[in-house]
Amino acid sequence: MSDIAVESSNKKKGLGRGLGSLLGGPAPSEAPIAKASSSASTSSLNTESVKSSPSVQASAPIATPVAPPVDPESKIWKVGIDKLSSGQYQPRRIFDKEALQELAQSIKENGILQPVVARRTSSGKLEIVAGERRWRAAQLAGLHEVPVILRNFNDKEALELAIVENIQREDLNPIEESEGYARLISEFKLSQQQVAEKVGKDRATVANAVRLLSLPDEVKNMISANELSVGHAKVLLSLPDPKKQLEFAKKVLNEKIAVRKLEKMVQAVVKGTAEEDEKTSGLDSNVTQRLISGLSEELQKMLGTKVSIDYSNSKGKISIHFYSDDELTNMVDRLKEGWR
Repeated sequence: MSDIAVESSNKKKGLGRGLGSLLGGPAPSEAPIAKASSSASTSSLNTESVKSSPSVQASAPIATPVAPPVDPESKIWKVGIDKLSSGQYQPRRIFDKEALQELAQSIKENGILQPVVARRTSSGKLEIVAGERRWRAAQLAGLHEVPVILRNFNDKEALELAIVENIQREDLNPIEESEGYARLISEFKLSQQQVAEKVGKDRATVANAVRLLSLPDEVKNMISANELSVGHAKVLLSLPDPKKQLEFAKKVLNEKIAVRKLEKMVQAVVKGTAEEDEKTSGLDSNVTQRLISGLSEELQKMLGTKVSIDYSNSKGKISIHFYSDDELTNMVDRLKEGWR
C-alpha cells in the first residue's frame, strides 16, 4: 500500500512537471517563488522611490515666478499738463487753431491714443520732444494729465526726432521744415547728405528747402501762410535781386499767376538783365581799350620805339620792341635813368 502511494505520488509529480514543460509555464512549485521574488523586487523599488521623494521627506517651498525688469523708457507715465513745457527744438511755429479744436474734441471723446514723448532737461523740467500738438489740444479739452514716455535724448536727437515726426505727419509748412534742416546743419555741423539720411529725404530736396531761407522775410511769411507755393518760391530764387523777388511774389498773389507763367516772366527779366549787363560790359570795354591805347602811345614817345600793352581784368603785359643791339642798349639806359 505504501509503495503504491509512493509511486502514485511520484507519477503525479512527474506528470505535473511534464505538462508544465510542454506548456512552457513555470512548474507549480516554482510559481510562488517567482511571485514572491517579484513582490520583493517591487517592494524594494517602492522603498527606494519613497526614500528619494522630496515630498515625503519635507514639503519644499514653491518658487514664485519673477517678472523681468521693465525698461524705464518703455513705461507710460501719467504727467500733469502743467509739468510739461514746449520743446526748445520744436520746429513747428504755427499751430492751426481750428485743427487744434478738432483734435481737442476727438480727445474728449476717445482720449489721447498716442503718448507724448518728453525728456528731462538738466534743470529737471520735462520738455516735450514729440507730441506738442496733442499736449496743446489736451489743454483745450480740459485734461489735467496726459500719458508721457520719458526718453534720454540729447539736443541733436531731440531736434532730429521732432523734425522726423512732424515731416511724417506732414505738419510742418515749407519754411518750418527748411529752418529745421538749417538748424541741424548750423548747430550740429551735419552735412546736407547727413540731414537727408536722417529725415529720409534725398540731398537735393534738403538743399532746395534750405535755399528758401534766402528769400526776403515777407516772401517767407507768404509761404508759411500757404499763400505762395514752393513751386513759385523756387522760381523767385532765380531772381538775384531781393526787391524783384518781393515784387514778383506780390504779383503772384494779386494776379493769381501760375508757376509756368511766372517762370516765363522771370526768365524774361533775367535775360533782359543779362543783355543789359553785356551792353554795360561792352561800353566799359571800349573805354578801357581807349585808355590802354593812350598809355601805349605815351610810352612809345618816351622810348622812341613801338610799345604794345595787352590788358584784361586789371592784368596783362607791356611789350617794348627793338630792332638792333644799339636800340636795346639805348632803351635799357633810358629805363635806368627814368628809374633813378
